[in-house]
Amino acid sequence: MKLLSQRIFSTGLRTRLVLVALVGLLPLFVAVFYPALLRPQGRVAEPVPAGLIFAMAVLGMVLAGWVGDRLVLAPLRRLLLQARSTGGVQPPGGSIPGDDGCELVSLTHTFARFSSLLAARGQELDSAEHALQLARDRLRTAQRIGKIGNWDFDIASNRVWWSDETYDIYGLARGAQTSPVGDYEGVLSQVFPEDRKSYQAAQTRFFAGKGRLDIEHRIVRTDGELRWVHGLGESVLDGEGQPVTLTGTVQDITERKLASDALQASEAQFRLLTDAMPQIVCTMRADGWLTYFNQMWFDYTGLAMDESLGQGWTQLIHPDDQARVAQRLTQAAESGRTCEVEYRLRRADGAYRWMLGRAHPLGDVSDQPTRWLGTFTDIEDLKVATAQLEKNMFMNRVAGRMARLGGWTIDLPQRTLTWSDENCAIHDQPPGYLPTLDEGIGYFLPEDRAEVIRLVEACAQHGTPYEFILPKMTAQGRRIWVRSLGEAVRNASGTIIRLQGAFQDITEQKAAEARTLALEARMMTTLESITDGFCLIDKNGRFVFLNGHAERMLKRGKGELLGESMWQEFSTIAGTHVEREYRAAVAEQRSTRIEAYYRPLNTWFVFHVYPTEDGTAVYFQDITQRREQQAQLHLLETAVSRINDMVIITDAHTGEGEGPRVVFVNDAFERQTGYSRQDALGQGLMQLWGATTRPAELDRIRAAMERSQPVRTEIAIQTRAGQPLWLELDMTPIAGESGTFTHWVAVERDITERKQQQQEILGLNSELEQRVLLRTGQLAEVNKELESFAYSVSHDLRSPLNTVDGFSQLLLKSDADRISDKGKHYLDRIRAGVKQMGDLIEGLLTLAHLSREEIRSEPVDLSAMCRGIEQAQRERDLQRQVQVHIQDSLLAHGDPRLLSAVMQNLMGNAWKFSARQPLARIEIGIQPEAGGENVFFVRDNGVGFDMAFAHKLFGTFERLHSPGDFPGTGIGLATVKRVIERHGGRVWAESKPGEGATFYFTVGSLGAGTK
Repeated sequence: MKLLSQRIFSTGLRTRLVLVALVGLLPLFVAVFYPALLRPQGRVAEPVPAGLIFAMAVLGMVLAGWVGDRLVLAPLRRLLLQARSTGGVQPPGGSIPGDDGCELVSLTHTFARFSSLLAARGQELDSAEHALQLARDRLRTAQRIGKIGNWDFDIASNRVWWSDETYDIYGLARGAQTSPVGDYEGVLSQVFPEDRKSYQAAQTRFFAGKGRLDIEHRIVRTDGELRWVHGLGESVLDGEGQPVTLTGTVQDITERKLASDALQASEAQFRLLTDAMPQIVCTMRADGWLTYFNQMWFDYTGLAMDESLGQGWTQLIHPDDQARVAQRLTQAAESGRTCEVEYRLRRADGAYRWMLGRAHPLGDVSDQPTRWLGTFTDIEDLKVATAQLEKNMFMNRVAGRMARLGGWTIDLPQRTLTWSDENCAIHDQPPGYLPTLDEGIGYFLPEDRAEVIRLVEACAQHGTPYEFILPKMTAQGRRIWVRSLGEAVRNASGTIIRLQGAFQDITEQKAAEARTLALEARMMTTLESITDGFCLIDKNGRFVFLNGHAERMLKRGKGELLGESMWQEFSTIAGTHVEREYRAAVAEQRSTRIEAYYRPLNTWFVFHVYPTEDGTAVYFQDITQRREQQAQLHLLETAVSRINDMVIITDAHTGEGEGPRVVFVNDAFERQTGYSRQDALGQGLMQLWGATTRPAELDRIRAAMERSQPVRTEIAIQTRAGQPLWLELDMTPIAGESGTFTHWVAVERDITERKQQQQEILGLNSELEQRVLLRTGQLAEVNKELESFAYSVSHDLRSPLNTVDGFSQLLLKSDADRISDKGKHYLDRIRAGVKQMGDLIEGLLTLAHLSREEIRSEPVDLSAMCRGIEQAQRERDLQRQVQVHIQDSLLAHGDPRLLSAVMQNLMGNAWKFSARQPLARIEIGIQPEAGGENVFFVRDNGVGFDMAFAHKLFGTFERLHSPGDFPGTGIGLATVKRVIERHGGRVWAESKPGEGATFYFTVGSLGAGTK
C-alpha cells in the first residue's frame, strides 16, 4: 500500500514540474527560435536583442513561479494539510519535525509518515478482513450445526430469497432455479397442513407490521419427512411505517422438539415413579430451593404444594435438629457431594418421626451441581429396632454362652489358631487352651478332615466363606455335632490377614432333629396307614401333602396334584356348596363336615375340614357304599313294612320272663294280629305270643336267645279278635360293628292254612311211602335186568363182529392175490366198520358203567396222571412232534378211575385235533376264579371249532368234524361231562376255528384242586 501511494504521488509531481519548466522556458524559446520560424515564410528575421531575451527569461521565470505555485505548491500544501489531518500527524505545536518551510520537504516527510500510517491501516484492514471472513465461516458453521437458515422476502415483488442452509432445512437443492418456494405461496405449500392456519395468522400480523415474527410449526420436506422449524423475522419499514422487506431466520428444531417431548415424558414417568415409591422424594435447585415433592410428602405432612416448596418444608423439622440439618445441607452444597442426615420430621397428626434424609447432586456436563435429588426415608421403626437391638446385645452374648457357641481365629500367615473359652469348653479342654491348626483339625473325624482342610485353604487363599455341620470327637472321646462358620478378614490393601469364625455345639439339636425325623416318619406312616384320605392344603388352596389312600380314592398321583390348585384340578366342585362351605370354614377358623357327590369319579365323599394357621387339613372318606346302604336300608324298611310276613325287632336284653322289649313291628303285624304298633312297642316278646304257644317251644326260644343263637320254630298265638294263628318263626340276633349283639329280628309267617293242609298231607304221605318202597324195589330189579341185558347185548353183538373181522382178515391173507384192489378196499372198510362198532359198544358200556359206578373220593395227582397219559400217547404215535406242558402239583379230590377217564378223553382229543400242526402244543394247568374255585384246563393249538355249535359238544354221538378228517365215536366228551357232573363240577369249552381249543372243568363239592 505504501509503495503504491508513493508511485502515484511521484508520477503526478513530475508531470506538474515538467509543465512548470515548459511554461518558464516558453518566452525564451520564442525569443531564440522566432527568427528561425520566419525563414520558411521567406522573411528575414532580425536578431533578437539580448534585453528582450533577458526580459523574456524573467517573464518565463515569473510565469513558471506563478504556474508552479498554482499547479504544484498550492496542491502540495492542500495535500499536506489533508495528509496531516487524515494521518493524525499534526503535532501539538502545529509543526512537524523536519518541516523547514519547504512544502516539498514537508510533504516528503508527511508522505513518509502517511505511508507508514497507510501500511499500518492496511495491515489492520487485512486483519479485519480475515477476522470478518473467519466470523462469516463461523457463522455458517454455527448455522449448519444449529440448522439455522436466512431468508428475505420482498413484499412488492412477492419474491423469496433463501440461504443455502434454508434449502437444506426444507430438503431442496441449494439455489435450485425450479424451487417451488420462489414466492409466499410456495413457502406456504411446504407448511404441514394442520399448522397452516396458525402459520398464516402469524404471517398476516407480521406483514401488517404488528411486531416480530416468532412461530414454531411443522414443514413437509420434499422427501416426505416431517420436521419442526422455528421461524423468526423482522420487517424493514418505509417512511409511512409500512413493511417493505421482511428478513429473518428459520431453524430446524426437530431434535429439540423430540427431546422436549422425551423430557416431558421422562418427567411424567419420574413423577409417576416417585409417587409410587414408599419414600418421600423431592428436587431442589443448587441454592437449596425446593422445587418438587412427590405425593408421599403430602400424605405424610398434610401440607399443600405452595406451603412446601422453597424453604417452607424446614418448618416441619424438629427444632432440636434444624441447625444440624442446615449445616449438613450447606456443607453438601459447598462440596457438591452426596450427604445423609438423620432428623425428626413432624407428621400431619403432629407426631415426630425419625427420617433419613439423603441429597444427591445432579450435575451438568462439567459435573457442576445444577440441582439436587432428595429422599426422606422413615427410619422410626429402624431406630426403635436398633435401640431394642442394642438393649438385647448383652442378652445375646449371654445367649451365646447358653447356646454353646464359641469363637476362633487363625492369624495369617503364621496360621496360629486361637479358641475362645467357650470353644475350649465345647471340646472338653480347659480355658486358655491353645491348639495348633493341625490339632484343631484333628478333632474332626478322619473321613471329614480332607474336606475341612479344603474349606479352610479356600478361605485363606481366596476369601471364600464357608459353613458346614460335621461330627467331632472331644478331648474326652465324647462325640458331638458342631456347626462351623468361617470367613476371611482383610486389611486396608485387601490382603487376607486373618480367618475368624465360630463353632456351635448342636449335639442336642441333632438329637432333637433325629427325634423329629423319627416322629415325622411315624406320623407319615400313620397318615399313610389310615383308611381315610388325608391331604394338607395351603392358604392359596394348593395341595402340599396327600397320603396314599387319598391318591387311590381320587385316582390321581402326588406328582399331578402337589403344588396345584384344588379348585383348578377339581373344577367341577368349584362354585358349588363345597367351595362355599369350605371358604366359610377357613374364614371363620372352624371345622366343618361336607358331603358331596363327585361326578367324574361317580363317588360320594364326606370331607372333614380342619383349618389351621398355615392352611387346612382335610380328612375325607368314600361314602358311596354307605349311602347305597342307607338307600338300601330305607328301601328295606319300606319293603319290610309292605311284605306280608310279620317282622318284629327287639332289643338284645332278654329280660325276666317277658323277654326282650319290642322296638319295631311292620304293617303286616297290625294287619294279621289286629294289634296296633302302639300296642306292641315296649311290650315283652313273650307277652305278644301269649299262653297258646307250647311251653317247650318257649323254653327252646329262651335258651337260644340266651346263647345268642338263631332259632326257627312254629308257634301258635291268638289275634286280638281271639282267632288262632299259626306262625312260622325265624329269629336271629343282629350284631353291631363291634361284633356285639344289639337286637333280635323275628320274621313270622302265617302258616295257619299250611298247618291245616299239613294234616291232610300226613295222611297222604303214609300211603305214598308205601308206594315209593314198592316202586324202588321194582326199579332195582329193572336196573339189574338192564345191566344183564347190556352185557348180553355186548356179548351177542361182539361175537358176530369178531367173526366178520376174523374172516375178513383170513380172506385178505389167504386170497390176497386173487382179490382186486377194490375188493381189498371193501374188506378194509368192513374191518373199519367192525372196529368202529366195537368202539361204540365199548363206549356205551363204559358210559353205562360210569353212570352206575359208586364214587370214591380221595386225593388225586392229576399232574402224574397226565404225564402217564402223555407217555402212552407218544408211544402210540412216535412220529408226532408235540410239546406238552403239564403244570406241577395239580391236585384234586375225586374218584381216580373216573378222573383218569376224563383226562384220557380230553388229552386224547387235544392230541388228535392238533395232528395237522407242524409243531403241536398241549398245555394242562389250573387257574383260580374270583369265587375261590380252582378251574383245570386242557389247551391245544389244533383246528378248534365254531362256538355257535358248542352246545352239541357234550352230547352222545355228537361230532363237529367229519369222521374222515378225525376218527372217533362221539362218546368221549359225553363221558367227560357225565363224570364231572357226578363229581358236582362243571365243564365247558372255548375255541375259535383254526386257533385251537381250551376245555375247562371243576371237581365241585368233592374238592377243589390246589397248587
